[in-house]
Amino acid sequence: MKTTYISTITLADASRRQIQNQSSLVQKLSIELSSGRKYDVGLDLGTKTGESVSLRSEFHFLNGIMDTNALTASRLDVSQAAMGDILTDAQDFLATLVALRENNGSSDIVKADAVGNLELLTSRLNTQLNGNFVFAGINTDQEPFADYSDPTSPNKLAADAAFMTEFGMAQSNPGVSGITPAAMSTYLNGAFETMFQNPAWGTSWSIASSNVMVSRISASETVSSSVSANEQAFRDLAAAYTMMSDLGNEDLDPETWKVVVNKAIEKLGTGIADVTSQMGKLGNVQEQVKLASERLKVQTDILNRRINDLENVNLEETSVRLNTALTQLETTYAVTARMQGLSILNYL
Repeated sequence: MKTTYISTITLADASRRQIQNQSSLVQKLSIELSSGRKYDVGLDLGTKTGESVSLRSEFHFLNGIMDTNALTASRLDVSQAAMGDILTDAQDFLATLVALRENNGSSDIVKADAVGNLELLTSRLNTQLNGNFVFAGINTDQEPFADYSDPTSPNKLAADAAFMTEFGMAQSNPGVSGITPAAMSTYLNGAFETMFQNPAWGTSWSIASSNVMVSRISASETVSSSVSANEQAFRDLAAAYTMMSDLGNEDLDPETWKVVVNKAIEKLGTGIADVTSQMGKLGNVQEQVKLASERLKVQTDILNRRINDLENVNLEETSVRLNTALTQLETTYAVTARMQGLSILNYL
């Protein structure tokens, strides 16, 4: 016959371990009930842990694209609004020029409009969103378009130098009245036109990059999501506004004035058509971004449901288990207290 030795310390240690285990279970179930998620996903899922990790990785990747799509959509909206203002001003100015083409006595009115339109063009092409210049191409940290109204601006200095070289006088010199229509036509199609072509455009008018922003809008799809200030549309509009505001038009011969106005009308026509084209392209991109975001939303919802199936707990079941564990813990405390109160001294 064999007997097992049971000591007081053994009983106390067993009670202690039981209380620790029950306390740990209560803590685990409390966390699961409050979070709705398994306390230890890896331990509970076992071999399915890899699936959960893969699903979460894809979920976060697609969610990241959705976040960037929201930023892309904002940049497209701002770009569209800016080009809408540019287009409206150009159309109004074109109507003014057509109406006043035969009347060089209205040159002061035309000049004021041209100055205002060039300032608006500059302002809109220097539009910022979240600290980034939306028309700067990939050079988003640099203001792309030079301000012609600043006498020290490189485009103003270049225009003054070109006029002086061509005619030997400044635009404000009353002697511009002697410029013939042929001479003005030669200048507008030669030295003046050169200022709005590369490389002169990139050194005096714009430091924007011709490489536009490219955005990933889905796992397998990218789009060009910005417009550069170097587009021909903006060059033509800048040329039209400059020739109508800073060629000494107030003092030009009426026939020479007509040459300038006709050239400006030509530039405005092509500029308006190109701005409209750019807005149409951005509109297509906006639709692509919208559809891509809708598809991503469906995908992430499916992934989220599967992740929840794997990692979430049944709240009703967990609540019942927690109440049971609390009851067991209270019972364990009570039994332990009774056992600790046992002593042979009570029976002597």
